[in-house]
Amino acid sequence: MAYISRYIKWLGVVILMLTMGVPVYAQKKAVQKAQVQPKTKRVQRRAGVLYMENYSVLVEDTALRHGKYWMTYKTKTIEQGYYARGKRVGRWVFYNMKNVVELVYDYDIEQPVHILPHVGADYDSKNFPPIFLGSPLVPYHFIAVNIKYPLKEQDNKEDCKVVLAIEVNANGRMTGYHLEEESRPIFNQIVLDTAKRMPKSWRWVPARKGGRNVAANYLVTIIFDSAS
Repeated sequence: MAYISRYIKWLGVVILMLTMGVPVYAQKKAVQKAQVQPKTKRVQRRAGVLYMENYSVLVEDTALRHGKYWMTYKTKTIEQGYYARGKRVGRWVFYNMKNVVELVYDYDIEQPVHILPHVGADYDSKNFPPIFLGSPLVPYHFIAVNIKYPLKEQDNKEDCKVVLAIEVNANGRMTGYHLEEESRPIFNQIVLDTAKRMPKSWRWVPARKGGRNVAANYLVTIIFDSAS
């Protein structure tokens, strides 16, 4: 009887161990499955004449980007970061034309973690103007391509300056634009017509004052050079 009793107890322990092991094993398999990276395929897409986008998309849904992303202008990388199922994640790095890091933005906390200080600018982490959320080359190149010196004015050999103010709200979206500094009407109108065609998808890091997001203007200076 003692032998049978010990056997029954031993069998009970085995059964208990097996019973407890089932959910643990299932949980482990579920975790392993979640950690498996989804299948992706590489995409290279031309975005304009001189821009090239490189990224991966999910095989199960090619509309969703997933994995490393980088954009080049000619041969220079100007933007790079990562996507997770169509959403930007982690730290993205944006370069200027001199291949210097202009901005590092953390999409997980939705905050800039590095801003290149400009000559004459006085700002810190709690006080700064609106910053284009991308390579600064993108808006400047757009303006340079779309603004030309008017042919009817070339005989005048006059250099002009117009300052365009892009109105950015506290959420980093463009809400309008106006001329901060004007020149002759024909030059003013060229700048306004170009501003009207700016992509609505552009985003900015909103200006900050005293640690709070505020509406402010993003200024772009346009020089009409008759010689060029």
